[in-house]
Amino acid sequence: MTSTPMPPNGIVHVAMGYSQSLAIPFNNTNWQYAIDKWASLNVPFSEYNTSMLVFVTYIKGNESWIVPLLVPYNVGWAYAALGRATPLATTLSAIAPRYILVNAFINVNELRPNKVVPVRLNSTVTDPQIFGTYNGYTIYNCSLSGPQPPTYSSGSTMYQPMSDCIGINGSLPIAWVTWGRDVLQSDKGLLFNLNIEFVGTMNWDAMATNYGNIGTSYSTSENWGILSKEFTIGSLTQPGSVYWYYGGATWAIVNYTVWYVDTNTGIIYYEGATLVSEVLYVPPYDTNVNPAFDYGNGTISMLYNGAITLSQQYFGYPALNASTVVDYAAFIYTSTGQEYLYQCNGPVTNASTTSGIAYAITLGGVNTAYGLSAAQLGTGLASLALSIASMLTTPLTSSSVTSTFIEFFNVKNGTNLYISVIDASKVYGLPTFSFILNATNYYGNPTKYTCKYGKITWIG
Repeated sequence: MTSTPMPPNGIVHVAMGYSQSLAIPFNNTNWQYAIDKWASLNVPFSEYNTSMLVFVTYIKGNESWIVPLLVPYNVGWAYAALGRATPLATTLSAIAPRYILVNAFINVNELRPNKVVPVRLNSTVTDPQIFGTYNGYTIYNCSLSGPQPPTYSSGSTMYQPMSDCIGINGSLPIAWVTWGRDVLQSDKGLLFNLNIEFVGTMNWDAMATNYGNIGTSYSTSENWGILSKEFTIGSLTQPGSVYWYYGGATWAIVNYTVWYVDTNTGIIYYEGATLVSEVLYVPPYDTNVNPAFDYGNGTISMLYNGAITLSQQYFGYPALNASTVVDYAAFIYTSTGQEYLYQCNGPVTNASTTSGIAYAITLGGVNTAYGLSAAQLGTGLASLALSIASMLTTPLTSSSVTSTFIEFFNVKNGTNLYISVIDASKVYGLPTFSFILNATNYYGNPTKYTCKYGKITWIG
């Protein structure tokens, strides 16, 4: 059961409980905030009522029913229950007892229930509360066990979690590099560094299909960086990925109902449902941040082979469709014996170092906006981002830094390297990028691509 009062210009979440009853005192901080907003209008309390929006959910077996209720009350009446005549008045000598009692009945024979579909993991039907494990991850029903998804409100729109909820507890990626077999054969000796810097207050945002960012799902302070790790093609002998990850985190894929509340009339409109990807927990000041390899059974494989499969089966929608691939840049050796750098959709910087020339791609920045617009959410991995500009580093204007960059060394005549960028920020709600390296074409072997940055540099 969830209860939310409605101030003049929106909705405020007050309380949620899993029991047959829910008691909310009048001195609840969020409730007082709502009635204080009404009082600030300077309209006599006796002249109007406002409302409390209540969602009642009943779960039985693999079915659930949700019923919204609108409970009217008078603002002055609520202040009397607190022993106050106005928001600024001192406590009266005698508090007038006030109660709002609501009995809710759900006719399960007339209302169509939401179905909780049993999940198959590794071809096994699993428990509806703890689905099982997958390569070190715990997959659980986050409508029954914690951490659990919150309710979100934005303006007059409210997002209410349903019982369709997959929680994934384990390691989550910050950045990764994936290389194909053709790179191992073509670019021996090529060296790259994968670097991250995530420092300050990190806000993970809930990302909803067709709605975009609907609010912060989790926030905590971290100090990850600058962390760097060097790898050489040749020492890497099989296709795979290397990634930075943080451990002990929980990510969820959740079905939400969307409600529109007319604050003038108090009428509630059901808009539909949306699939939300959100991070529910990350340990504060987590020191479990490490690089690791994935050759088919690690974090990256789990996300693409496990999470997509679960999401497709459970919701009929592949969660990682919110990612977008960008044909970023390429080093190409031509038939005339020339080596060129093609900066297709973003800049590649270069600098002389003791290890030679470093070619770098830097993504993220300070309080970075997401690389894609809300309209592109869910358009699929094959689409091209509207603009790479918002993925690039911005000037330092805040103490919160979220930066990912990759450096390439030993680029020489004969190097063929296509660099694709996956923007997975709309999956995790935090700037999350990966680099896919191929020797013959960009990721997905596109027959044509659009270069919006479009700079060509002869380098040897």
